[in-house]
Amino acid sequence: MSLPAAAIQYPLRHPAVVSVVTGMRTEAHVLSTVDRYQARVPEALWEELDASGLAPDPR
Repeated sequence: MSLPAAAIQYPLRHPAVVSVVTGMRTEAHVLSTVDRYQARVPEALWEELDASGLAPDPR
């Protein structure tokens, strides 16, 4: 699991968030952002980040 993938997906865990805007200037940026958005973030990672206080569960 990559940090950028988790970073893109983290705000989407909050029920009030409907989109995340990222800066993209090239086709490669678009493709990598789509890949990161579609990556499966294991629930265990969210639980670990929540327990550590680094990324509290926003739900």
